[in-house]
Amino acid sequence: ISPRLLLTADTAKMAAAPVELVCKTRATSKTGAIEWQIDAWSSLPDEHVNTDADDEQVGQTFSETMQAAGDKWSIEVNRGGCSDEDDTESEEVVERNKKYVAIFLHYEGDSEALRTKYSITLVNQLPDREDDTGNSSVTFGQFDSDTFGKQFGWSAFIKRSDLEDESNGWKVNDRVIIRATITTFGDLESTVAATAPAFTPP
Repeated sequence: ISPRLLLTADTAKMAAAPVELVCKTRATSKTGAIEWQIDAWSSLPDEHVNTDADDEQVGQTFSETMQAAGDKWSIEVNRGGCSDEDDTESEEVVERNKKYVAIFLHYEGDSEALRTKYSITLVNQLPDREDDTGNSSVTFGQFDSDTFGKQFGWSAFIKRSDLEDESNGWKVNDRVIIRATITTFGDLESTVAATAPAFTPP
């Protein structure tokens, strides 16, 4: 038998291995949007935020909880920017982050693992100007890990000087509008044992 045929036979045996575990997923998608209009942007606190701190900090501003895509969400803004533990090791990085506005989407629902695709848009309020949008696909949940979390977003969404220059359209009459468009694809359910193997080798 040629080496190519031997490889094919071994591959077939591997493909026919019994299925012992099954990961079940509800895949019904829902899409919705929330919008936060901040009418007195200049009055927001501008202290820099350390995202690894356990307690809420002065520089954090939160919207009310809103409904979209069948679940609850809120938006967070750090007008003075934010840095995480890795950033704080470098004074240069922290000083750079202070020049940016941070924006995050918070999950306020009950799911432990909600697969989500979302975008955050800074709405341009001048005619014929483009919005500024960031997109991401994540899994929101009730605990934080490398792949799950209650909040996701951008620690350097836009330069604060660009946003606060009203000629650019992001802030008009001290009003800023942030929109989050959210699509959810259902919960990741627990892995369960299969009732029987799909194939029993002879």
